[in-house]
Formats: sequence, C-alpha cells, structure tokens
Amino acid sequence: MTSKNDDDKIISVWVNPLQFLEIDEPWASLSKKSVTAKNILNYLCAPGIKSDVKSVIERYKQISTEEQRLLAPPVEPKLLEKLVWPLRYAKADYAIGNYIGTISLCGVTAEMLAILLFEISDIRHNNKPVTKSRQKQMFGREFEKLGQERRVEVLCAYEVIDDSHTRAFDTIREIRRRYLHFWSETNLDVSKDAVKAFESAVSLVVQVIGQDVKDGKLYLNPTLLQYLQRH
Repeated sequence: MTSKNDDDKIISVWVNPLQFLEIDEPWASLSKKSVTAKNILNYLCAPGIKSDVKSVIERYKQISTEEQRLLAPPVEPKLLEKLVWPLRYAKADYAIGNYIGTISLCGVTAEMLAILLFEISDIRHNNKPVTKSRQKQMFGREFEKLGQERRVEVLCAYEVIDDSHTRAFDTIREIRRRYLHFWSETNLDVSKDAVKAFESAVSLVVQVIGQDVKDGKLYLNPTLLQYLQRH
C-alpha cells in the first residue's frame, strides 16, 4: 500500500484468511490442480505453524504424554459424543497447532463430565432425591444450567468428588477462562497450557469411567454402569 499524504496509514493485511484457495472458486478453476494431502494439512494447521507431516507427528507426541490413558470406554452414543470424541478432537487440534481449540474442547468435556457425575450419583438432601424442582430451590436453577464453578462446588459439597477431582476441574476452568474470556491476557504459553488442560480432562474422564485392569479383565465404574443400564 502507498500513501498520498501524511494522514494515510500503511498496514499489513491478510488476504482471504478463511478461504481454502485450492477448493474455493474461482481460484480452484484457475489453478486446475488437484487438491493434495499437503494442501489440506496446510489449510488445517494454524497460521505460522509448520504443516509438514513430521511437525504434525511431533506435536501429536507432545500431547500424548498423559499419565492415565483412556483405554476402553463403553460404546454408548452419548458417552462417546459428550466425552470421548471431544478429547480425540482436542488431541487432533493440538497436532495441527490449534491450541485454543484444544483448551476449548477440554473445557466442554469437563462441563459435560460434571453434569454426568451429578446424574449418576444418588444425591439426596434430607433423604429425598434432588429432583429438578428441588435443584431450583436449592441452587437457584437446575444443576445443568449452573456455571461450571458452581457445579464443582455442589459436587464437592455432596462428596461426589474429592480434592484431586476438584483441582483438575479448577485447572481446566482457569486455563479456559484465561484464553477464551479475557481479551487483555498476553504473553501466555498456550501450547503448555493446552497440554495441561488435556491431561486434566483425560484424568477426570478415566476416573469417572473406570479403567482398572485385573486378571485380564477391564473393570468399569459400577455407578456409571448402573446409570447406563437405567438409560
């Protein structure tokens, strides 16, 4: 860009930042080239992040360091949709350099997990089931509609979760809030925080599902199994 007078400003712009030029018209017709795996990786990877296969593999290995592994979750549609696949997508996002995507998906998983914990636990108040109407009376609204911080407080108060669960929930929420709720935050180590959020989310899911292996058998959380049988 050129300026004609002192009042004009010169800025850098990113032309067509959302377009996949090898697919979108009219550029696709003009190039007359077939779309390659390299083109796809280049579009999927975050701008400024190396998109070659070796770099993608290195980032995948960076996030594949969780101490607890999700070995064999039950093939139940809602469990897979709400907990398992979001973690898989979070891992894939990290591999392509979308660290914010990883953090966001871990936050979603943690919220779904808190709701599931409330659902599968036989929570009672004065020896009465905590129905939806009672939830409104006690918490101000239904548990599912509470903020995540309040959900964790309720689960902790009823001893559904212990201190280690609470720390993991808090870690995910605090990381997510820094990156997704504050415009002013700068100089953050997003890749490191993404790994921390992922490890915390996987740890929580593993503990809730249960992944104990003894004598060649996989033992799942009996409370979760009872919930699945009822539903």
